Amino acid sequence: MQDQLWEARFPAAVRRMPAALLVLLLALAAATAVLLSADTDEEVPAAFRLSQQEIAAGVARSIGASANQSLNDLRAASVGTRGEPGQVLDALVRNRRWRGAAVLAEPGRSLLAARGEQVPVQAIPAKVEGTSVTATVAVNGEPVLLATTVLPDGRLLTATTALRLPEPDTDPTLRQSFLLATLSGKVVDAAGPLGQGRTPQVDRLVADAAKAAAEEPGVFLGSPVDRVQPTFAHVRVAPAGSPGALDLAVVAVADGPLHRGSPEGSGLVPATILAALAVAGFVIARRVITAPVVAARADLLALASGDLDTVVRPAKPAEAARIVAAANLCLDRLTGGPGDVAPVEGRRITARATAVALAAAVFAWSAGVLVAYRPAEVDIPAGVVASVRAQTAKATEALRRSMNDGLADLEALAAATSSPDALRAALVQVMTDQTRYRSLYLVDSSGRPQEPVGRPPLRIGEPPAADAGLRQQNQAGRVPVIFAEVPLPGGSTLIGEFDLEHLVGLLRQVPGDARLVDADFRTISATTGFIAFSQITDQGLRDSAGRARGGAPVGDVQTGEDGVGIVSAAAVVGGEVGGLGWTVVSTKEGSELALPVNDARKYAQLVALVAALIALFGYGWLVFSVLGPLRRASHAADRLVRGDLKSVIYPQRHDEVGTIASCLEICRQAVTQGPDRLGEVRRPRGAATDPTQLMKPVDKPAGRVPPPRPARPRPAERRPSARAGKGPA
Repeated sequence: MQDQLWEARFPAAVRRMPAALLVLLLALAAATAVLLSADTDEEVPAAFRLSQQEIAAGVARSIGASANQSLNDLRAASVGTRGEPGQVLDALVRNRRWRGAAVLAEPGRSLLAARGEQVPVQAIPAKVEGTSVTATVAVNGEPVLLATTVLPDGRLLTATTALRLPEPDTDPTLRQSFLLATLSGKVVDAAGPLGQGRTPQVDRLVADAAKAAAEEPGVFLGSPVDRVQPTFAHVRVAPAGSPGALDLAVVAVADGPLHRGSPEGSGLVPATILAALAVAGFVIARRVITAPVVAARADLLALASGDLDTVVRPAKPAEAARIVAAANLCLDRLTGGPGDVAPVEGRRITARATAVALAAAVFAWSAGVLVAYRPAEVDIPAGVVASVRAQTAKATEALRRSMNDGLADLEALAAATSSPDALRAALVQVMTDQTRYRSLYLVDSSGRPQEPVGRPPLRIGEPPAADAGLRQQNQAGRVPVIFAEVPLPGGSTLIGEFDLEHLVGLLRQVPGDARLVDADFRTISATTGFIAFSQITDQGLRDSAGRARGGAPVGDVQTGEDGVGIVSAAAVVGGEVGGLGWTVVSTKEGSELALPVNDARKYAQLVALVAALIALFGYGWLVFSVLGPLRRASHAADRLVRGDLKSVIYPQRHDEVGTIASCLEICRQAVTQGPDRLGEVRRPRGAATDPTQLMKPVDKPAGRVPPPRPARPRPAERRPSARAGKGPA
């Protein structure tokens, strides 16, 4: 009988399912013990390392922006240039950024004219297509950028500009230094405490960091001393406007604070509780679900096979008890008894209630882990605060430089071009090369714009200023209108409107949620959703912005509605943009920092989610494969005990519960048709590949013979044609 009733294997087998869930929960318990255990070793927080890497990336972008600016100036100077070499250089060196310039003839690169310092012609790439920028070392040992462009007549215009590192943060907590090195590891410039004297160990780490920057950015760690460990963040310099990256890397060195910061306690406690729940659940599931089902299956198999000496073992769970009662009824009837078996009534433990309780226990464990590792007040190290403040200051410096460079671009265009056609071509080139502008155009003395290059102007047609500068036209409305203007000979003025998306991209370099506000704390731009010119109401942000306007950048730990966080602010000062009164303010929630306590909370959320998914999956699996079919089989057994011997009991699945249903159906048939029905499963004979046999037709039943149908007259035969058998006429 057992061979006739086929049963599927895993995952349908009821005996294997509790074991599978036990293995999953024990594996999760082991992962919980590892992930949530407190780390006793002190280390530099990942938040500090990430901040220093962003600072190094900002310095690299600063150098790349200088290279881009050099290329843009050369492009502007080369548009429409066909005069004598000396005249070309005289127009170029009006811009004081250039240290030396030269015009070279192609081929051979013979020197036609030169101005200022000697240009290292040997550093120019062998093939220049359009423009190129390279980094080299001047005769005096200083690093310089060498920009080269092809003039319309085929000559090369090349110029050098100084390559300087920005000043690092002076906070003694950081002891920040910037070093510029070649990708081979040679230091060519340095700023900060390491600019004067460096130990051989520091030089070795800087060289290793510069070599690693050629592959990808990262952070190296030095040897810890007095709860401080130096960090060496390295990023390669890659100008956006250059076809390739420079042979330079920026290494930002700072003193990283050693910090443990893990929550008190150990992950062994929740891991032990989960392991105990897993083992207890496995034992309970085996006793309440698996063992009664397996026992009922074995007894019913013996009874359905014809063994009338079988003793059907009793069961306590409700579903198995109903099935056992039906088996006892059939056994009593088949052995000649009256079959007086009482239906199972009263409150009994059920397999479904047991499964719900086990799943609820795992859900409760998940909730307990979330509560135990809920967000709490985060202890933010002072070094992390200082690094975030320095990062905000460097991002604000990038914003200041971009705005001032935009004005410098327009001034260079105005100085280098003399005809309207050349100016128009230069504007098209600038709009193609740069993303800071949304529109470039000329206005007359009344402010009426001409045809723009780019998008339609937002500036209202008011008379332009007499001097060049950066302006913010409106203090209300839907979009801030920010532009640079440069007067031109003849009464017209060149206007360049800045793109707000470009400002947002610069603000994204600021850590956390950043806002650019004016002197009255009105929002000009932000990295998150904002309404233009809406005022900041948070008093902590207003105080930080006010203090930043009075001097150095500000970084504090403040408590807000979402908990403890870092509030940093830096004023946009220097150059024409400084007159706009802008300030960058930023909030970085403590729960978002890469600190050990936050990592532990994230791991706790992860293991709690996985445990809940296992419980949900296990309960759903149990309902689908066992509890549902078992409940239907127990209802059929109830009907059988109450005297319903005509209803067929259908198996739901090919597993242990399906075997129970099949055996109950065999016993029901044996009770109604006789004991000969035992021992065999009724099923079609043969195989699906057997040939089809022709069955004997069924005889017609006897009855009234229908009258014969009348014969239809045969049609008259047609006479053959006289032309039959003859050929064509």
